[in-house]
Amino acid sequence: MKGFFIYLHMLSFQGMTKYLKFKGDGEFRQILILSLLSGKPVVIEEIRHLEDELGLTEHEVSLLKLIDELTNGTKTKLNETGTRLVFSPGFIIGGEVTHDCSLAVPLGYYLEVLVCLAAFSKKKFNITLRGVTHGQGHPNVDTLKHVTLSYCKRLGLHSAELTINKRGYAPGGGGEVLFSCNTLKVVKPIKWLDSGKIKRIRGVASCSRMSPATNPRVIDKARGVLNDFIPDVYIYNEHLKGAQSGNSPGNSLTLYTESTTDVTICCDNTATSQTLPEDLALTTTHQLLDAVHAGGCVDSSHQYLVLLYMALTQHNVSSVRLGPLTPFTIAFLRNLKLFFGIVFKIKVDKIDVEEPGNRKGLGSTLVLSCLGVGFENMNRSMT
Repeated sequence: MKGFFIYLHMLSFQGMTKYLKFKGDGEFRQILILSLLSGKPVVIEEIRHLEDELGLTEHEVSLLKLIDELTNGTKTKLNETGTRLVFSPGFIIGGEVTHDCSLAVPLGYYLEVLVCLAAFSKKKFNITLRGVTHGQGHPNVDTLKHVTLSYCKRLGLHSAELTINKRGYAPGGGGEVLFSCNTLKVVKPIKWLDSGKIKRIRGVASCSRMSPATNPRVIDKARGVLNDFIPDVYIYNEHLKGAQSGNSPGNSLTLYTESTTDVTICCDNTATSQTLPEDLALTTTHQLLDAVHAGGCVDSSHQYLVLLYMALTQHNVSSVRLGPLTPFTIAFLRNLKLFFGIVFKIKVDKIDVEEPGNRKGLGSTLVLSCLGVGFENMNRSMT
């Protein structure tokens, strides 16, 4: 089989252990998550082998260190250049851990991994992470707190909480969050097919070490667009200074919708040094409306999380309605098949979608269904 990821069975010389073999760095986090949950060791080769900076990056090494702190018996082996990783998963233990993350990526990079693993740990997660809370390329902590955890609670993680102790914008960081989450014995079947009607829009406009006038400019511009869609719009103004404001100036906007069926659709952006507050507001609001128009019961940034839980449910059929699949989700579906043998049935469905001005439009969504593997959390403590 040719392609970016190549699946092979490689027999080791010790114990005839079967490894799953991959090439490249594209789905690094996916591979680690699924390896830990399935118990299957992996080999990842040719990691940035053609780039000037070879091998694993600083934040990828930091993630491996965090996983080592959260597990017992995990073994990792890197070659001298860092272009080949052998990862043998251990047991997910959890407990209380404090980790200083790389400043190269936001804390969302690490927290997206933790929300996938927390339910299947021996002990409840109480993880303190320090670093950049708002940056580019990954969800900021407001999205994780208000949106990601709302999905987690619908999936059975009722005590999942994210406390933002300090905010820290890139590049200096200085932020700190506490993530806590209960464990599950089994995952119940999922039936998320009705997206409902949007009843309100909420948001958080945050800025640190900047003029107090920044957030009001963002909020006024965002409300000017969103009030044409729905009247119930509230955006919280959080202006930080002093010890709670981190080491670098910055501002961000997080917006999310709430529907009559508890469906949450979100979007967030963090401004660069050249971004005007009004431009930040317009970009984020337009992206939110596009996400709503795409339809589905899960937004594009959380498709992987729901599909993972669907694959791990008891031997029952689960179904979810999604909008267009992202490249990350498509790769995740492929990797779920490799690690768990799960194949999803995909059906195209026409539905009515909401548009600004209370208009209706016809759109297409995808209904994904699968039979769960009957996963049980054997790590879970009986006490």
